[in-house]
Amino acid sequence: MNNSIQLIRYQDCPSTPWKNGGGSTKQLLISPINAGLTEFDYRISIASISSNGPFSSFIGIDRQLVILEGDGVELSIKSHEGTKQINSLGAGEKIPRDTDTTEYKRLTPADSPFCFAGETSITSQLLGSDVIDFNVMTKRGVFKAHTQRLNFDGIFIEEHAAITNNNKSEHHKTEADATIIQLLCCLDTMTWEHNGKVIKIMPYDILIIKPGEDIKLVTTMPSRLLRVTITA
Repeated sequence: MNNSIQLIRYQDCPSTPWKNGGGSTKQLLISPINAGLTEFDYRISIASISSNGPFSSFIGIDRQLVILEGDGVELSIKSHEGTKQINSLGAGEKIPRDTDTTEYKRLTPADSPFCFAGETSITSQLLGSDVIDFNVMTKRGVFKAHTQRLNFDGIFIEEHAAITNNNKSEHHKTEADATIIQLLCCLDTMTWEHNGKVIKIMPYDILIIKPGEDIKLVTTMPSRLLRVTITA
């Protein structure tokens, strides 16, 4: 059942420099496979940030961001309130004006995933050294993602019972029924025991697990994973 688990090697993914020169991105997964950056359903990437600057805008996309390496970033997040109305108001009447409020959020390798809308106006400032971050993007209203950090020491087994809808009514579907894909991003070196073979997994390699498959990872020291579940 588990011979269709897909391994994506981080080192094999091409790195694309940003237009503003502030970093580069390795795209590990995109669906549909030939989609561009404006029409994908979901996308997983790892970026290297080497200077301060604004985030790109992704309209209609929900985003999740995890800092993997470096000192971290401080995000300046602008939120927009009110509407400006220009009309022939009499003297003494106040015109409601647009107000921009900025909030600040620090993200470090110790923090939980940060979730935000792709349209949000965000500027990133490095807290020190260059940063490597993990990005999950999903098309809003069509797919959603859940990203979590996992720690284990020794053996990690992810089991997935095959999904059957025979005995379930439409009102009793679980999240498992809606799961499109689940993936593990390995943050440390470990081994994957697969079909009687032992395969070395390097940091930032990704294993894609479909429903009905299971996976076994082995390590000799405390190790970290990111688990991403994408549901319809």
